[in-house]
Amino acid sequence: MDMRLDDQLTLSDRVKTIIEDAIASTEIKPGERIIEADLVRRMGISKSPVREALKRLVGDGIIEHLPRKGYFAKDIDRKSIEAFTDLLFIFEPAVAVLALKRSNERTSKEIDGLLSQMQDCLSKNDYQAYSQVADQFHNFFYEISENEWIINISRSIRREAKVLRSLSLYTHKKFSDSYKSHRMIAKAFKAKDKKRLSEAIREDIQVFKETVLQSDFVKERKNQ
Repeated sequence: MDMRLDDQLTLSDRVKTIIEDAIASTEIKPGERIIEADLVRRMGISKSPVREALKRLVGDGIIEHLPRKGYFAKDIDRKSIEAFTDLLFIFEPAVAVLALKRSNERTSKEIDGLLSQMQDCLSKNDYQAYSQVADQFHNFFYEISENEWIINISRSIRREAKVLRSLSLYTHKKFSDSYKSHRMIAKAFKAKDKKRLSEAIREDIQVFKETVLQSDFVKERKNQ
């Protein structure tokens, strides 16, 4: 875990960001205990900003506090994955359709640029970079909706998706399937075809869901 602090944020904000990033990258794995004293020691700061950051993360639903046990990264199991992807099936097609109102030549070029980056990552078998660009691709629809509520909600959704993607067992075929579904999303968006756009997004979510459920992490949870 990189413990360098960003001077542009308050101390509590900086600690919160570090912990969020560690959870999103699964450096801190789902269900893992977060020891307050370790954070204080490794960051070389007092308890107060660490404690405040942990309380805020509990409020955001990112970590849990169990009485007499301490703080833990929120655990993930099949039920929680099913619940999260159910949300995606409802929310993401609706957001993309709303974003169609902002579709123009500029947005078409932006989405083509993201597709080009994804194809380049796939050709290099750089799956980590591919995942990062795919996240930007989905965030694109949230951002161009220009809806403050949607943008705020999207932060939690993309953070959770990033955690699940980090746990997933991806193969070249899975990434190829993902790229194909993203191409279909882009094609439907540029054609302003609401029905095809919604269908393509749901197909992409289904690929994501299956990949997460096939991960070793989820299989281990099932056997516990």
